Amino acid sequence: MFRTIFMLSLAAFTIGQLAPQAVAQGLTTTSGDTFERQADLMIPIQTMMGSCPTQVRFWREYQTDFEPGDHLGLMLDVSSIGQGETEFIDSQDHAVTFRTPLSLEFYSCIGTLAHSDERQRRLLNMVFSAGYAYFHFDISPIKPAVDDTFFVNITHQEIVGQYPYVRWSVGD
Repeated sequence: MFRTIFMLSLAAFTIGQLAPQAVAQGLTTTSGDTFERQADLMIPIQTMMGSCPTQVRFWREYQTDFEPGDHLGLMLDVSSIGQGETEFIDSQDHAVTFRTPLSLEFYSCIGTLAHSDERQRRLLNMVFSAGYAYFHFDISPIKPAVDDTFFVNITHQEIVGQYPYVRWSVGD
């Protein structure tokens, strides 16, 4: 009995230790699509109060599989800032919001992303408050007019393990 419990605990610890790297390598564990990894996106945190992480990491992927457009994917690496289960807070046609409980180290954090890139600022928003990190992804600022031939759509959103993931398409 003790040996079984020990082996299960060891397996859970090993999987937990490997999960961030495994997810980082493929991003979309549920997808058979072939995406190219892009450089990680590191965004600093602007601390207003409490103890906040200095930055957050987003894993990014890219795929061109049709002539007029591209698919892009983004996954927030919550392994260094959070603990517990990430959950959906809101999901709409052009926006999705996730919430992850912060680790004890950052539980007192009140802050936001400190963007240097205006395009990122329009798509990505994070708020640290009340012991949680709220990740809001919104494509409506880049959404075209109704009569425009350009398109942008969120095509996939899920929580892979504890990691929030969003995929969207853009094109002409």
